[in-house]
Amino acid sequence: MKLTMVAHPPTPRHLAQLAQLGIEHAVHYDMHGLPNDRTALVDIGRLYENAGLAWKISESGPAIDRIVLGLEGWQEQVAAWRRTLPLLGELGVEVIAYNFMPQLGDDAMVVRTRLDARTRGGALTSSFRTADVSPDAFAGLARPLPAEAMWSQLERFLEAVLPVAERANVRLAMHPDDPPYGPICGYQRIMGSPEDFARLFALSSSPSNAMTLCVGCFAERGCDIPELVRRFSARIGFVHVRDVRGTLDDFIETFPDDGQTDLLAVFQELRRVGYTGYVRSDHAPLLATDEAATNDGYAMQGHIFAIGYLRGLLQAVERAGEGGDGAAQALPA
Repeated sequence: MKLTMVAHPPTPRHLAQLAQLGIEHAVHYDMHGLPNDRTALVDIGRLYENAGLAWKISESGPAIDRIVLGLEGWQEQVAAWRRTLPLLGELGVEVIAYNFMPQLGDDAMVVRTRLDARTRGGALTSSFRTADVSPDAFAGLARPLPAEAMWSQLERFLEAVLPVAERANVRLAMHPDDPPYGPICGYQRIMGSPEDFARLFALSSSPSNAMTLCVGCFAERGCDIPELVRRFSARIGFVHVRDVRGTLDDFIETFPDDGQTDLLAVFQELRRVGYTGYVRSDHAPLLATDEAATNDGYAMQGHIFAIGYLRGLLQAVERAGEGGDGAAQALPA
């Protein structure tokens, strides 16, 4: 398995931090959509290359908002995906992490009711309570679409882009809805449960039809995540690691060592099924030493801690898999 991470924004200082942490593979994070011309994509790749990083994952692909809700212009967005995928393949990008939530406002419809909740030591984090969701929070942003109509849009999208992705050696790794249920404020959400992912994979057997295993989203739902790893092992294209405490209707995001999930068991199962792909830290609390004044889950200090923690988990499971006994050994004097 290979640790990777988002630098948000991808400033030279942030990219240098990732390289210093031993990260070799970059995630380009832009929920507004990738450009679909070669020059702009080459410039993105060069940004990471100049920092000693290889651009391997994009979050997400080109714009998808009209595709998801069947709005006028969705066919043009599909065409943009078909143009962009071969270019990404040529640049060495291996995974596009995307989602099929309604794309409302400035981002996908990731819903939280507080961004100033407090976790260990008073660190700022996000939380969600169904009871606190305002019914008109997304009023007037776009017309809702029935769930089955969204499934039809997803099927049309995959039929058009998966053959292109396969030829380009790019995997489209679907991220679950966050929170993983719906409707919310009248908007349907179709990728919330393991059964939804089984239906996704039944649409196409292409190896490019993959998933982003988001530990946090499935933890919100109370899933047995090692069992999900076993069930969907052939379809895991990317792994997001964060944790929560609580239930689907009332949860708070935590540090990775302070939640309700046995992350060691998750990593052990990933190794057991032979997963060798990319793993990144996802949504870290805001530490007192962070420069940011508000919490968006991507301030660097919290992720520096999380990356170190995940590296320790990886080394533990890799050593165990190689037959090591885990005993401490003294360094030479």
